[in-house]
Amino acid sequence: MRNLIKKIGAIGAMSLALAAVLVACGGTDPTDTPSPTNTPTPQSMMESTAEPTAMAPSDGDGDGGAATAEPMRPTSTPRPTAPPLPVDPGFDAEAYFEGRTIRLMVGFSPGGGTDAQARYMAQAWPKFIPGNPRIVVTNRTPVLAERNFVWNSKPDGLTLSVDATPGIYDMVEDGAQFDMREVTMIGVTSGKEGMWVRRADRTEAYDCIDSAFGATAPELTIGTPAPTPDRLGAPVIVGWLADQLNVPLRILNISGAFGSAQQYLMLEQGVVNSWMSGTLWDQLPRTRPDWLPNGFIKPFADLSVPGFDLGNNGQVDFHCPNVADAYLDGEQETIYRAIREPQISTAKSIHGPPGIPNEITAALRDALADAIADEEFNAGLLRSTSIKINFTHGDQAQQDLINATNTFFDNKATIDAITEDVFEKYVR
Repeated sequence: MRNLIKKIGAIGAMSLALAAVLVACGGTDPTDTPSPTNTPTPQSMMESTAEPTAMAPSDGDGDGGAATAEPMRPTSTPRPTAPPLPVDPGFDAEAYFEGRTIRLMVGFSPGGGTDAQARYMAQAWPKFIPGNPRIVVTNRTPVLAERNFVWNSKPDGLTLSVDATPGIYDMVEDGAQFDMREVTMIGVTSGKEGMWVRRADRTEAYDCIDSAFGATAPELTIGTPAPTPDRLGAPVIVGWLADQLNVPLRILNISGAFGSAQQYLMLEQGVVNSWMSGTLWDQLPRTRPDWLPNGFIKPFADLSVPGFDLGNNGQVDFHCPNVADAYLDGEQETIYRAIREPQISTAKSIHGPPGIPNEITAALRDALADAIADEEFNAGLLRSTSIKINFTHGDQAQQDLINATNTFFDNKATIDAITEDVFEKYVR
Protein backbone atom coordinates (compact mmCIF):
# COMPACT_ATOMS: atom_id res chain seq x y z
CA MET A 1 0.00 0.00 0.00
CA ARG A 2 2.83 2.40 0.81
CA ASN A 3 4.10 1.95 -2.72
CA LEU A 4 0.67 2.65 -4.10
CA ILE A 5 1.05 6.39 -3.70
CA LYS A 6 4.21 6.30 -5.79
CA LYS A 7 2.47 4.23 -8.45
CA ILE A 8 -0.29 6.78 -8.69
CA GLY A 9 1.79 9.90 -8.26
CA ALA A 10 -0.26 11.64 -10.88
CA ILE A 11 -3.02 12.07 -8.34
CA GLY A 12 -1.10 15.00 -6.87
CA ALA A 13 -2.17 17.09 -9.81
CA MET A 14 -5.78 16.80 -8.78
CA SER A 15 -5.35 18.17 -5.25
CA LEU A 16 -6.55 21.67 -6.02
CA ALA A 17 -9.53 20.35 -7.94
CA LEU A 18 -10.54 18.06 -5.13
CA ALA A 19 -10.20 20.72 -2.49
CA ALA A 20 -12.26 23.06 -4.61
CA VAL A 21 -15.00 20.78 -5.79
CA LEU A 22 -15.63 18.36 -2.94
CA VAL A 23 -17.24 20.65 -0.42
CA ALA A 24 -20.68 19.32 0.38
CA CYS A 25 -22.98 16.94 -1.42
CA GLY A 26 -25.44 16.40 0.11
CA GLY A 27 -34.62 1.15 -2.65
CA THR A 28 -36.23 -2.66 -3.81
CA ASP A 29 -37.60 -2.94 -7.30
CA PRO A 30 -34.47 -3.21 -9.46
CA THR A 31 -34.21 -1.69 -12.90
CA ASP A 32 -31.65 -0.66 -15.44
CA THR A 33 -34.05 1.81 -17.03
CA PRO A 34 -32.74 5.38 -17.27
CA SER A 35 -34.52 8.18 -15.47
CA PRO A 36 -37.65 9.59 -17.11
CA THR A 37 -37.10 11.97 -19.99
CA ASN A 38 -40.68 13.22 -20.28
CA THR A 39 -41.36 15.08 -17.05
CA PRO A 40 -45.04 14.91 -16.04
CA THR A 41 -46.81 18.23 -15.55
CA PRO A 42 -48.01 19.16 -12.08
CA GLN A 43 -51.61 18.72 -13.25
CA SER A 44 -50.95 15.13 -14.31
CA MET A 45 -49.39 14.47 -10.91
CA MET A 46 -52.60 15.66 -9.26
CA GLU A 47 -54.62 13.02 -11.06
CA SER A 48 -52.86 9.95 -9.70
CA THR A 49 -51.73 8.58 -6.34
CA ALA A 50 -50.59 5.18 -7.64
CA GLU A 51 -47.88 3.30 -5.79
CA PRO A 52 -44.41 3.03 -7.40
CA THR A 53 -44.36 0.47 -10.17
CA ALA A 54 -41.74 -2.26 -10.42
CA MET A 55 -39.63 -2.05 -13.56
CA ALA A 56 -37.41 -4.42 -15.51
CA PRO A 57 -34.53 -6.03 -13.62
CA SER A 58 -30.97 -4.86 -13.98
CA ASP A 59 -28.43 -6.53 -16.19
CA GLY A 60 -26.40 -6.91 -13.01
CA ASP A 61 -23.28 -5.02 -14.07
CA GLY A 62 -23.48 -3.03 -10.85
CA ASP A 63 -22.53 0.34 -12.25
CA GLY A 64 -26.04 1.75 -12.42
CA GLY A 65 -25.02 3.50 -15.63
CA ALA A 66 -22.60 5.73 -13.74
CA ALA A 67 -19.24 4.32 -14.72
CA THR A 68 -19.96 4.24 -18.44
CA ALA A 69 -21.92 7.47 -18.77
CA GLU A 70 -20.29 10.58 -20.17
CA PRO A 71 -19.26 12.49 -17.03
CA MET A 72 -20.96 15.78 -16.27
CA ARG A 73 -18.11 18.19 -15.56
CA PRO A 74 -18.48 21.06 -13.12
CA THR A 75 -18.41 24.31 -15.08
CA SER A 76 -18.07 26.81 -12.26
CA THR A 77 -15.69 27.87 -9.53
CA PRO A 78 -15.90 26.03 -6.18
CA ARG A 79 -19.40 25.81 -4.70
CA PRO A 80 -21.20 28.01 -7.23
CA THR A 81 -24.40 29.65 -6.08
CA ALA A 82 -27.19 27.60 -7.59
CA PRO A 83 -30.14 29.61 -8.93
CA PRO A 84 -33.65 28.72 -7.77
CA LEU A 85 -35.73 26.48 -10.00
CA PRO A 86 -37.93 28.15 -12.61
CA VAL A 87 -41.53 27.34 -11.72
CA ASP A 88 -45.03 27.99 -13.01
CA PRO A 89 -46.44 30.75 -10.77
CA GLY A 90 -49.91 29.31 -11.32
CA PHE A 91 -49.10 25.99 -9.63
CA ASP A 92 -51.20 25.49 -6.49
CA ALA A 93 -48.93 23.58 -4.10
CA GLU A 94 -51.54 23.55 -1.34
CA ALA A 95 -54.12 21.94 -3.60
CA TYR A 96 -51.56 19.43 -4.83
CA PHE A 97 -50.38 18.15 -1.43
CA GLU A 98 -53.66 18.43 0.48
CA GLY A 99 -54.99 14.99 1.38
CA ARG A 100 -51.86 13.26 0.05
CA THR A 101 -49.40 10.98 1.88
CA ILE A 102 -45.64 11.36 1.51
CA ARG A 103 -43.61 8.24 2.18
CA LEU A 104 -40.15 8.76 3.69
CA MET A 105 -37.96 5.73 2.93
CA VAL A 106 -35.11 4.74 5.28
CA GLY A 107 -32.55 2.13 4.24
CA PHE A 108 -31.70 1.06 7.79
CA SER A 109 -33.44 -0.76 10.61
CA PRO A 110 -35.38 1.24 13.22
CA GLY A 111 -33.33 2.66 16.07
CA GLY A 112 -30.52 4.48 14.29
CA GLY A 113 -29.91 8.15 13.60
CA THR A 114 -31.35 8.16 10.07
CA ASP A 115 -34.51 6.42 11.26
CA ALA A 116 -34.83 8.89 14.16
CA GLN A 117 -34.59 11.85 11.80
CA ALA A 118 -37.19 10.42 9.42
CA ARG A 119 -39.64 9.77 12.25
CA TYR A 120 -39.24 13.25 13.67
CA MET A 121 -39.77 14.75 10.22
CA ALA A 122 -42.88 12.63 9.71
CA GLN A 123 -44.35 14.25 12.79
CA ALA A 124 -43.05 17.83 12.48
CA TRP A 125 -42.44 18.60 8.79
CA PRO A 126 -46.01 18.36 7.37
CA LYS A 127 -47.17 21.72 8.74
CA PHE A 128 -44.45 23.46 6.70
CA ILE A 129 -45.53 21.76 3.47
CA PRO A 130 -48.43 23.43 1.63
CA GLY A 131 -51.59 21.39 2.12
CA ASN A 132 -50.22 19.72 5.28
CA PRO A 133 -49.84 16.20 3.80
CA ARG A 134 -49.52 13.12 5.96
CA ILE A 135 -45.99 11.61 6.17
CA VAL A 136 -45.24 7.95 6.93
CA VAL A 137 -41.86 6.26 7.39
CA THR A 138 -40.96 2.96 5.73
CA ASN A 139 -37.78 1.05 6.59
CA ARG A 140 -36.47 -0.95 3.64
CA THR A 141 -33.13 -2.69 4.02
CA PRO A 142 -30.43 -2.95 2.87
CA VAL A 143 -29.82 0.65 1.88
CA LEU A 144 -29.18 -0.35 -1.74
CA ALA A 145 -32.72 -1.71 -1.97
CA GLU A 146 -34.12 1.49 -0.50
CA ARG A 147 -32.18 3.67 -2.94
CA ASN A 148 -33.32 1.54 -5.89
CA PHE A 149 -36.93 1.74 -4.73
CA VAL A 150 -36.89 5.52 -4.52
CA TRP A 151 -35.09 5.81 -7.88
CA ASN A 152 -37.82 3.77 -9.55
CA SER A 153 -40.73 5.49 -7.82
CA LYS A 154 -43.27 7.71 -9.54
CA PRO A 155 -41.77 11.24 -9.79
CA ASP A 156 -44.62 12.94 -7.97
CA GLY A 157 -42.82 14.12 -4.81
CA LEU A 158 -44.71 11.60 -2.69
CA THR A 159 -41.86 9.10 -2.29
CA LEU A 160 -38.70 10.52 -0.77
CA SER A 161 -35.59 9.12 0.86
CA VAL A 162 -33.78 10.12 4.04
CA ASP A 163 -30.22 8.87 3.61
CA ALA A 164 -27.14 8.86 5.80
CA THR A 165 -24.52 9.32 3.07
CA PRO A 166 -24.24 10.92 -0.38
CA GLY A 167 -24.78 7.47 -1.96
CA ILE A 168 -21.88 7.89 -4.36
CA TYR A 169 -20.13 4.71 -3.28
CA ASP A 170 -23.44 2.84 -3.42
CA MET A 171 -23.67 3.61 -7.13
CA VAL A 172 -20.94 1.12 -7.98
CA GLU A 173 -22.35 -1.80 -5.97
CA ASP A 174 -23.78 -4.79 -7.80
CA GLY A 175 -27.48 -4.23 -8.34
CA ALA A 176 -27.44 -0.44 -8.08
CA GLN A 177 -29.66 1.25 -10.67
CA PHE A 178 -29.40 4.87 -9.58
CA ASP A 179 -27.15 7.78 -10.50
CA MET A 180 -26.89 10.37 -7.73
CA ARG A 181 -26.35 13.10 -10.32
CA GLU A 182 -29.94 12.63 -11.46
CA VAL A 183 -31.89 12.28 -8.22
CA THR A 184 -34.09 15.20 -7.16
CA MET A 185 -32.40 16.72 -4.14
CA ILE A 186 -34.72 18.33 -1.59
CA GLY A 187 -32.08 19.38 0.93
CA VAL A 188 -29.28 18.34 3.27
CA THR A 189 -29.51 18.77 7.03
CA SER A 190 -26.00 17.79 8.15
CA GLY A 191 -22.63 16.45 7.04
CA LYS A 192 -18.82 16.58 7.10
CA GLU A 193 -18.47 14.65 10.39
CA GLY A 194 -16.68 11.36 10.94
CA MET A 195 -15.47 9.51 14.02
CA TRP A 196 -13.49 6.44 14.98
CA VAL A 197 -14.06 5.35 18.59
CA ARG A 198 -12.68 2.36 20.49
CA ARG A 199 -14.02 0.11 23.22
CA ALA A 200 -11.74 1.09 26.08
CA ASP A 201 -11.50 -2.22 27.96
CA ARG A 202 -10.40 -4.05 24.80
CA THR A 203 -7.90 -1.39 23.67
CA GLU A 204 -6.33 -0.17 26.91
CA ALA A 205 -2.93 0.25 25.29
CA TYR A 206 -4.18 3.17 23.16
CA ASP A 207 -5.39 6.71 23.47
CA CYS A 208 -5.71 8.55 20.15
CA ILE A 209 -4.61 7.00 16.87
CA ASP A 210 -1.01 8.26 17.20
CA SER A 211 -0.57 5.96 20.22
CA ALA A 212 -1.14 3.00 17.86
CA PHE A 213 1.48 4.04 15.29
CA GLY A 214 3.87 1.11 14.90
CA ALA A 215 1.95 -1.13 17.32
CA THR A 216 1.25 -4.78 16.58
CA ALA A 217 -1.40 -5.54 19.22
CA PRO A 218 -4.16 -5.26 20.06
CA GLU A 219 -5.70 -5.04 16.61
CA LEU A 220 -8.42 -2.47 16.12
CA THR A 221 -11.41 -4.36 14.73
CA ILE A 222 -14.39 -2.92 12.88
CA GLY A 223 -17.32 -4.68 11.19
CA THR A 224 -19.01 -4.10 7.86
CA PRO A 225 -20.76 -6.16 5.15
CA ALA A 226 -17.86 -6.66 2.72
CA PRO A 227 -18.02 -9.98 0.84
CA THR A 228 -16.18 -8.36 -2.10
CA PRO A 229 -13.98 -5.27 -2.48
CA ASP A 230 -16.73 -3.27 -4.19
CA ARG A 231 -18.90 -3.65 -1.07
CA LEU A 232 -16.27 -2.33 1.33
CA GLY A 233 -17.54 1.24 1.25
CA ALA A 234 -16.72 3.62 4.11
CA PRO A 235 -14.13 1.40 5.88
CA VAL A 236 -11.79 1.88 2.90
CA ILE A 237 -10.55 5.03 4.60
CA VAL A 238 -9.80 3.20 7.85
CA GLY A 239 -7.79 0.54 6.01
CA TRP A 240 -5.90 3.15 4.02
CA LEU A 241 -5.10 5.12 7.18
CA ALA A 242 -3.99 1.96 8.99
CA ASP A 243 -1.56 1.28 6.19
CA GLN A 244 -0.28 4.84 5.94
CA LEU A 245 0.12 5.28 9.69
CA ASN A 246 1.12 1.69 10.56
CA VAL A 247 -1.85 0.90 12.79
CA PRO A 248 -2.92 -2.73 13.49
CA LEU A 249 -6.36 -3.34 12.00
CA ARG A 250 -8.77 -6.10 11.06
CA ILE A 251 -12.05 -5.54 9.17
CA LEU A 252 -14.67 -8.21 9.86
CA ASN A 253 -17.02 -9.18 7.04
CA ILE A 254 -20.47 -9.12 8.67
CA SER A 255 -23.47 -10.50 6.79
CA GLY A 256 -27.00 -9.17 6.75
CA ALA A 257 -28.63 -5.76 7.09
CA PHE A 258 -26.34 -3.28 8.71
CA GLY A 259 -26.74 0.10 10.37
CA SER A 260 -25.92 1.91 13.58
CA ALA A 261 -28.28 -0.32 15.60
CA GLN A 262 -26.23 -3.36 14.61
CA GLN A 263 -22.98 -1.52 15.34
CA TYR A 264 -24.12 -0.73 18.88
CA LEU A 265 -24.80 -4.40 19.50
CA MET A 266 -21.49 -5.56 18.06
CA LEU A 267 -19.58 -3.25 20.39
CA GLU A 268 -21.64 -4.31 23.40
CA GLN A 269 -21.23 -8.00 22.59
CA GLY A 270 -17.51 -7.67 21.97
CA VAL A 271 -17.68 -8.75 18.32
CA VAL A 272 -15.62 -5.66 17.49
CA ASN A 273 -13.56 -3.30 19.62
CA SER A 274 -13.96 -0.11 17.58
CA TRP A 275 -16.43 1.71 15.33
CA MET A 276 -16.07 4.25 12.54
CA SER A 277 -19.12 6.27 11.58
CA GLY A 278 -20.41 9.63 10.40
CA THR A 279 -22.77 11.72 12.51
CA LEU A 280 -22.95 9.44 15.56
CA TRP A 281 -20.65 11.37 17.92
CA ASP A 282 -23.34 13.85 18.97
CA GLN A 283 -25.98 11.11 19.12
CA LEU A 284 -24.18 8.98 21.69
CA PRO A 285 -25.45 10.90 24.76
CA ARG A 286 -28.99 10.04 23.62
CA THR A 287 -28.56 6.58 22.12
CA ARG A 288 -26.07 5.18 24.64
CA PRO A 289 -26.00 7.70 27.50
CA ASP A 290 -23.76 5.59 29.78
CA TRP A 291 -21.04 4.70 27.31
CA LEU A 292 -18.93 7.84 27.49
CA PRO A 293 -19.38 8.79 31.18
CA ASN A 294 -18.54 5.21 32.19
CA GLY A 295 -15.54 5.05 29.86
CA PHE A 296 -16.95 2.14 27.85
CA ILE A 297 -15.82 3.80 24.62
CA LYS A 298 -13.29 6.55 24.02
CA PRO A 299 -12.28 8.71 21.05
CA PHE A 300 -9.63 7.29 18.75
CA ALA A 301 -9.54 9.41 15.57
CA ASP A 302 -11.49 12.32 14.10
CA LEU A 303 -12.31 11.20 10.54
CA SER A 304 -14.14 14.36 9.52
CA VAL A 305 -13.37 16.35 6.40
CA PRO A 306 -10.19 18.44 6.78
CA GLY A 307 -10.76 21.49 8.94
CA PHE A 308 -13.80 20.07 10.80
CA ASP A 309 -13.59 19.49 14.57
CA LEU A 310 -15.99 17.04 16.22
CA GLY A 311 -15.72 18.96 19.49
CA ASN A 312 -17.76 18.31 22.64
CA ASN A 313 -21.02 16.36 22.43
CA GLY A 314 -22.25 17.48 25.85
CA GLN A 315 -20.61 14.62 27.70
CA VAL A 316 -17.02 14.31 26.44
CA ASP A 317 -14.70 16.31 24.24
CA PHE A 318 -13.46 14.45 21.18
CA HIS A 319 -9.90 15.27 22.16
CA CYS A 320 -8.26 13.33 19.32
CA PRO A 321 -7.30 15.61 16.41
CA ASN A 322 -8.64 15.59 12.88
CA VAL A 323 -6.54 12.91 11.18
CA ALA A 324 -6.13 14.76 7.91
CA ASP A 325 -5.09 17.98 9.61
CA ALA A 326 -2.71 16.40 12.10
CA TYR A 327 -1.05 13.49 10.30
CA LEU A 328 -1.45 13.84 6.52
CA ASP A 329 -0.03 16.20 3.96
CA GLY A 330 0.52 16.55 0.23
CA GLU A 331 -0.59 13.51 -1.76
CA GLN A 332 -1.82 11.75 1.38
CA GLU A 333 -4.33 14.52 2.09
CA THR A 334 -5.38 14.52 -1.56
CA ILE A 335 -6.11 10.80 -1.43
CA TYR A 336 -7.91 11.18 1.92
CA ARG A 337 -10.20 13.79 0.37
CA ALA A 338 -10.80 11.69 -2.73
CA ILE A 339 -11.96 8.75 -0.61
CA ARG A 340 -13.57 10.40 2.39
CA GLU A 341 -15.48 13.42 1.19
CA PRO A 342 -17.83 11.48 -1.13
CA GLN A 343 -18.68 9.39 1.95
CA ILE A 344 -19.51 12.10 4.49
CA SER A 345 -19.81 15.51 2.84
CA THR A 346 -23.57 14.93 2.94
CA ALA A 347 -25.41 13.30 5.84
CA LYS A 348 -29.17 13.05 6.27
CA SER A 349 -30.09 14.20 2.79
CA ILE A 350 -33.68 14.18 1.57
CA HIS A 351 -34.13 13.36 -2.11
CA GLY A 352 -36.59 11.83 -4.53
CA PRO A 353 -36.49 10.07 -7.90
CA PRO A 354 -35.42 11.83 -11.10
CA GLY A 355 -37.95 13.93 -12.94
CA ILE A 356 -40.04 15.44 -10.13
CA PRO A 357 -41.58 18.57 -11.70
CA ASN A 358 -39.94 21.85 -10.75
CA GLU A 359 -43.07 23.18 -9.04
CA ILE A 360 -43.32 20.19 -6.70
CA THR A 361 -39.56 20.15 -6.07
CA ALA A 362 -39.46 23.87 -5.26
CA ALA A 363 -42.37 23.54 -2.84
CA LEU A 364 -40.65 20.71 -0.96
CA ARG A 365 -37.28 22.48 -0.94
CA ASP A 366 -38.78 25.67 0.43
CA ALA A 367 -40.80 23.71 3.00
CA LEU A 368 -37.65 22.01 4.28
CA ALA A 369 -35.78 25.32 4.42
CA ASP A 370 -38.67 26.92 6.30
CA ALA A 371 -38.73 24.03 8.77
CA ILE A 372 -35.00 24.22 9.45
CA ALA A 373 -35.30 27.99 9.94
CA ASP A 374 -38.06 27.48 12.50
CA GLU A 375 -36.62 27.54 16.02
CA GLU A 376 -39.03 24.95 17.39
CA PHE A 377 -38.54 22.50 14.51
CA ASN A 378 -34.77 22.95 14.59
CA ALA A 379 -34.59 22.35 18.32
CA GLY A 380 -36.83 19.31 18.05
CA LEU A 381 -34.75 17.81 15.25
CA LEU A 382 -31.57 18.31 17.26
CA ARG A 383 -33.20 16.87 20.36
CA SER A 384 -34.55 13.83 18.50
CA THR A 385 -31.39 12.96 16.62
CA SER A 386 -28.55 14.77 18.46
CA ILE A 387 -27.03 15.46 15.04
CA LYS A 388 -25.54 18.87 14.36
CA ILE A 389 -27.64 20.88 11.89
CA ASN A 390 -25.58 21.92 8.88
CA PHE A 391 -28.27 22.78 6.34
CA THR A 392 -27.84 23.10 2.57
CA HIS A 393 -30.85 24.20 0.50
CA GLY A 394 -31.86 21.76 -2.22
CA ASP A 395 -30.99 24.18 -5.03
CA GLN A 396 -27.38 24.23 -3.87
CA ALA A 397 -27.25 20.63 -2.65
CA GLN A 398 -28.23 19.40 -6.12
CA GLN A 399 -25.18 21.02 -7.71
CA ASP A 400 -22.89 19.97 -4.86
CA LEU A 401 -23.92 16.35 -5.27
CA ILE A 402 -23.32 16.46 -9.02
CA ASN A 403 -19.86 17.95 -8.49
CA ALA A 404 -18.87 15.44 -5.83
CA THR A 405 -20.09 12.48 -7.89
CA ASN A 406 -18.17 13.66 -10.95
CA THR A 407 -14.99 14.09 -8.94
CA PHE A 408 -15.35 10.59 -7.50
CA PHE A 409 -15.67 9.03 -10.94
CA ASP A 410 -12.82 11.16 -12.31
CA ASN A 411 -10.59 9.44 -9.73
CA LYS A 412 -12.31 6.08 -9.46
CA ALA A 413 -9.37 4.09 -10.86
CA THR A 414 -7.15 5.29 -8.02
CA ILE A 415 -9.82 4.65 -5.41
CA ASP A 416 -10.45 1.17 -6.85
CA ALA A 417 -6.76 0.29 -6.55
CA ILE A 418 -6.73 1.42 -2.92
CA THR A 419 -9.93 -0.51 -2.19
CA GLU A 420 -8.54 -3.74 -3.63
CA ASP A 421 -5.39 -3.32 -1.55
CA VAL A 422 -7.31 -2.62 1.67
CA PHE A 423 -9.63 -5.58 1.10
CA GLU A 424 -6.77 -7.98 0.50
CA LYS A 425 -4.82 -6.79 3.51
CA TYR A 426 -7.44 -6.22 6.20
CA VAL A 427 -10.78 -7.95 5.50
CA ARG A 428 -11.21 -11.29 7.22
